[in-house]
Amino acid sequence: MSAHSQALWLRDQGHEVAVLTTAQRPADEMHGALVDGLRMYRFHLPRLYPVYRFAAAKAWQKPLWHLQDHLDPSNRRIASRVLDEFRPDVATLHVVQGLGYNVLTELAARDVPVVYFLHDLGLACVKMSMFRNGQECEKQCSVCSLSSWYKESLIRKLPRVGFCSPSRANLSRVAEFLPIQRYPHTAILNPNRYPAATVPRTDSATLRVLYAGRIHQTKGVDVLLQSARRLQQAGSSTRPFHVTVVGTGPQEAALRAEFGAEPWCTFTGFVNQADLSNIMLNSDVLCVPSIWFENSPGVLIQALGLGLPVLGSNIGGIPELVEHGHNGLVLPPGDVEAWRSALEDVLQAPERLSDWRSYALANSSRFDQDYLGRLTLEFIETVIGTRRVGKA
Repeated sequence: MSAHSQALWLRDQGHEVAVLTTAQRPADEMHGALVDGLRMYRFHLPRLYPVYRFAAAKAWQKPLWHLQDHLDPSNRRIASRVLDEFRPDVATLHVVQGLGYNVLTELAARDVPVVYFLHDLGLACVKMSMFRNGQECEKQCSVCSLSSWYKESLIRKLPRVGFCSPSRANLSRVAEFLPIQRYPHTAILNPNRYPAATVPRTDSATLRVLYAGRIHQTKGVDVLLQSARRLQQAGSSTRPFHVTVVGTGPQEAALRAEFGAEPWCTFTGFVNQADLSNIMLNSDVLCVPSIWFENSPGVLIQALGLGLPVLGSNIGGIPELVEHGHNGLVLPPGDVEAWRSALEDVLQAPERLSDWRSYALANSSRFDQDYLGRLTLEFIETVIGTRRVGKA
């Protein structure tokens, strides 16, 4: 989504933009067709499975898939075709996994400046998350270490390269494993544009608590629901509350079975961005209870832009967005009792939410797409103007 938003913003500034991405099947391929003013190159790569189906892939297939993603020469052939046809002045890389990391070799051979956007921990971890067996990885495993060494060797070949992350935390985390500090680097929020709400805001005697996102163990949805159950069972507040869970994911069925019958809980399933804005406008607080190293959750930015206060985990880039006591609270990740206590505090002092909402709205300009887009473009131009910065 962030890559798409950036491409459209650059198009609107008068730049010519091509997008190279993957196709789930050969019938979905595109070879330079114009779509919404973007020149689209979409290829079905000869992998064991499409990147979109990684969750359902068999265990024995995944190591072979990653070998293909690192070394398959067809990656380079496809990239060469696009690079020679479009002849870019700069390449902005968003998600290289799936296209093949060895495409960097083709960019280096053509002296194309590269801006690598760090949306995740893909340079440090083949799973892109450094999260395994329900907890964060304290260090790289041997496979991820070897993969990072290979990726760094490709990056060193690039005559001009810089790194941009939407959070300082993610930038620092990647720098623990690759020497990106040798190169131009910065932290700039993604220049996304979220839909405006199309309904008026209404007040409610019930505290309306919202979770929106993927329902996966990394997101801590179970932590939120367990804390809400404790709060309901304690009966310590005279004000009712309701938790709405928006989204789908691998943990959805289990959580629906455990909490779906509770009168204070509703699961909506998938909701599009426009409808989510309307739900946010008529919620009182968004909860982002992640237990893994979040980078810069778009749902959090969408909420704050609409004036919705946030309770977020004190991890990754979340504390860079949630200003404790000003537009919400940062809380210990995975701590059910701390989250229960925070919800109870909000129930007992609802005037805090009004103050937080006012503060969020007053500071929403920091998420303006044009403002962030100009910062991003300035960094891209900086990288274009460098020569072999940090070459080892």
